[in-house]
Amino acid sequence: MFKRAKIKKGTIALGLTAVLLILFSWYLINRFSHAKVLEYYPIHSKADTSLTIGIIGASSAAGQQFDGFLHKELSEKGFENRIISSGHPGVPTKMIYQNLFRESNKEHSSKPIIESNPRYCIVIGGINDAVSQLGSNYYAFHITQIIKTLLHYNIKPVIVSLPNAGIKEANSKMNFFNRYMNIAASYFNNNGELDNVMAYRTRLEKKLAEEQLKDSIIMIDFDLVCAAYGKCPGVFADPIHLSSKGKEMLCRVIADKLATDIRRP
Repeated sequence: MFKRAKIKKGTIALGLTAVLLILFSWYLINRFSHAKVLEYYPIHSKADTSLTIGIIGASSAAGQQFDGFLHKELSEKGFENRIISSGHPGVPTKMIYQNLFRESNKEHSSKPIIESNPRYCIVIGGINDAVSQLGSNYYAFHITQIIKTLLHYNIKPVIVSLPNAGIKEANSKMNFFNRYMNIAASYFNNNGELDNVMAYRTRLEKKLAEEQLKDSIIMIDFDLVCAAYGKCPGVFADPIHLSSKGKEMLCRVIADKLATDIRRP
């Protein structure tokens, strides 16, 4: 009787272990896998003769944080403009890409940005990829898919390069599980180096060259705002988020680039 109960307990323990391993494997696959390339959809919006600019991304694009700053900068340069934005806080570039295909009535959908037929779309994303150590290939793949999607709809992508933010500092503030999960992931994706921004930038640059996309986009060099976290007082509110001052400075750089492109014959 005792032996039978012991066997039953062992079987239950093995079953629970198997379930946990399956769940953890699913978590890892979902976390690190690339998105399926999604099919384009038809849009029926009218041509927009005004200067409409979209902004998509993670938390930086949420809550119209950049809209007012960018509108002001462009207006001061003599351009009447309309800014529309859609952000999804905390997500990696995989989700930013997928949100372009999410139905318009769903939360965090950025499909309405495409349907508004903007002339430009600013993409501010990737910091969550870097902090979560998802890998430079992951980052480059999804940014490239976002670019291809925008170009398909005749929208010029404006890509903000990955900020040289406080990746190590952000990781040190995480809970035990996330902190050591990220450290482990960095060994697979960046030779154990948590500070991965330059590796991600380099991989994206190479990917854009491979796909012959460099001449089809506007690249915003974030180093014009701040070249390194900790060396630009007041630009960051925390290791990975810009302060109000930082957002205003970035919008000034973006507006300068847009003005040059708009005035180009």
